[in-house]
Amino acid sequence: MMAAPAEDRIVELQRRLLGGYQLLQTLVGIRLRAVDDPESVRHLTWLSDVTAAMELISRRMTTEGPLDFGGYLEDVAAFWTRACEGRPVRLDVRGQAALLPDSHLLPLAIITHELISNACRHAFPEGRRGSIAVAFSRAVGGVSLVVRDSGIGQERLQPGEGLSLVQGLVEHLGGSMSIETAPEAGVGVRIRLPLETTAH
Repeated sequence: MMAAPAEDRIVELQRRLLGGYQLLQTLVGIRLRAVDDPESVRHLTWLSDVTAAMELISRRMTTEGPLDFGGYLEDVAAFWTRACEGRPVRLDVRGQAALLPDSHLLPLAIITHELISNACRHAFPEGRRGSIAVAFSRAVGGVSLVVRDSGIGQERLQPGEGLSLVQGLVEHLGGSMSIETAPEAGVGVRIRLPLETTAH
């Protein structure tokens, strides 16, 4: 008889948490309309993206056990398809079912959003047409995430704040990251994560 009240409290806590994420996104949106400085716009846009990632993954979290990250990627695809609406950029997301421990969920959600955001915002300047492919699958001893775009690419990719953040989160989870790029050949980022985190 005690289980139902406990479950009700958890559901209410989840509802309040989602409400907090939504409020934060609203506040960030209000601030974005009030600033002109490019650096402020960049930082606030990043904060909005991270909040969106956390809200989407929180919507999928339940008390019933590990979350299927492949299913979560369906929400990610819908979010970024809306974000790219009106631009000739196609998003293809393919996620293999894989249950992840709680320690991986938020970091991997932020990693995924950061990589797609980088591609959306930098790979296709001046209305350039192209595509972004996201593939998530099980790998030996862990999982693999690949985000590849068909954009402008670079001779050599200088890690900015976004990729540095991704690299830090990957290292935090004991994983590895590799980057491939060339002029007019887009950018591809491949991440491998063990399912047993070595983070302290």
